[in-house]
Amino acid sequence: MNFFAMTPKPGIPAAVVEEKVKALLMKRHKVAPTDLKAFGSANVEKEFQDVQGLFAGIAGFSWLVSIGTIIAGIIGVGNIMLIVVKERTKEIGIRKALGATPLSIVSLIIQESIVITGFAGYIGLLAGTGLIATIEGFMVDNNVQAGFFGPPEVNPTVAVTATIVLVVAGALAGLIPATKAARVNPVVALQEE
Repeated sequence: MNFFAMTPKPGIPAAVVEEKVKALLMKRHKVAPTDLKAFGSANVEKEFQDVQGLFAGIAGFSWLVSIGTIIAGIIGVGNIMLIVVKERTKEIGIRKALGATPLSIVSLIIQESIVITGFAGYIGLLAGTGLIATIEGFMVDNNVQAGFFGPPEVNPTVAVTATIVLVVAGALAGLIPATKAARVNPVVALQEE
């Protein structure tokens, strides 16, 4: 026998197994302990950890981009809602003059920001899922083999989580404009043109 492969149990370093196997083979075949070239070995644990580190780095960068995108979206929706509040100051003043509570004004603005972010997020999710389905269909139709990688797919758990995060972000984006709208003085708002 000139070659065999071994995989350690989870949690046991491959280097430990490699040394134990070499020691056992040296003992069984009566090889001198100083003869280090009697048995060759190739331990790919380091390379495997390097590849795992690369994928962890890619995942970390992906999270960083995702968080940056959500923050940019929160700022964008917040700005849109500030403009909406400014444009509807008179309407908000009339609502308050007719007895609307600050809570009802806040909930109105937050609901609008949730609808805006939810709609935009749903369109983005559909577009992304459609693109991935198109790529997957192309790969299957043309029998494209991607080596280590299978056809791309959308994880439903990630999609639902992203939608929930988006809705929460939309609600947070509407908080500052909503509190500004709740502080509108009806008398001043009705005087503005």
